[in-house]
Amino acid sequence: MLLSGFRNIVASDGVHLLYHSFTAAPIPHIGPLYGCKSPGDLERDLIHLKTRFRVMSHEELVAHRENGRRVPPNAATLSFDDGFVECFTVAKPLLLAHGLPATFFICSSFVDNRELMYRNKVALCLSRIGMATAAEISGFQTRLRAQFGLTFATPSEIGKWLLGLDFAHRDIIDAACVRLGIDVEAFLRDQRPYMTRSQIAQLHSDGFTIGSHTSDHPQLGKLPDWEEVRRQARESCDFARGITGRARVPLAFPFNGRNLPRGRLAALRREIGIDLMYDTNGLMKDESFIVNRIPCDTPRGATGHRSNLPSILRRTYLLEPLKALRRRLRYRNGPAGNHADICA
Repeated sequence: MLLSGFRNIVASDGVHLLYHSFTAAPIPHIGPLYGCKSPGDLERDLIHLKTRFRVMSHEELVAHRENGRRVPPNAATLSFDDGFVECFTVAKPLLLAHGLPATFFICSSFVDNRELMYRNKVALCLSRIGMATAAEISGFQTRLRAQFGLTFATPSEIGKWLLGLDFAHRDIIDAACVRLGIDVEAFLRDQRPYMTRSQIAQLHSDGFTIGSHTSDHPQLGKLPDWEEVRRQARESCDFARGITGRARVPLAFPFNGRNLPRGRLAALRREIGIDLMYDTNGLMKDESFIVNRIPCDTPRGATGHRSNLPSILRRTYLLEPLKALRRRLRYRNGPAGNHADICA
């Protein structure tokens, strides 16, 4: 089989798959950012995995990475980022029904729907613009110009501006929500987009692994100093330890951590009790404590009777040699471990 041939070319201890949320209809706080699979799509993925792969737990992967325990050639892991409520209402019952382990990475600030992630606020703004009338759009343009001194000719220009805002622009995003008539507190209260502490504790009781996804989901490489990176990691790891009682817990980087200095990450592991760190670089070879994952949220190619996982994996294996060559040309001194300390 083609996929088996590529496994022999690309050195790997398995395929590590990443999801976020699941819905049969667009979710306003996610839909404008990326596609989500339906619950049926997820189940077809799980059936494909249990049929073709040996799905390992995080603990088994730790035993392999740290102690050399062998893994089968068809190993895989499953993980879910951000702590959306669909992890509990959709993913958990399907994982239990199919007897598959998984890891859930939680942003501690969002637990119990205390806060809304800045990217989800941007998505709500985009959803609001997408449903607005011409008169409402005109009003948005006037209010945004009054607030920020910016002139937008079209709704798409407003959307492009919103998508360019990041963690450092949280105050601007909050102001934009007000100008667009979005009540964030009411949304959190009524829609409950994230899991509660009791739901996360139930995941742990059901045998799933709970990990850290930082406190507020910033892009760590853009934070002003390393102390803020440490705080984001420590607070979320402490939350995971409080749920699980484990001395060490895993951590997943929000967005991507390829440019984070590996030496500092190694020290951070020892300092705050992290076993493995998870990233989103597909099949990229990295430090032994970093697990690179393949994002699998896209519903493209999934049908009512077929999983799109084979095509996602095939494409990932096909593109990896080219990606590896590009990385080698970009970082002539070696892999990510030799990157500059950009957070210093």
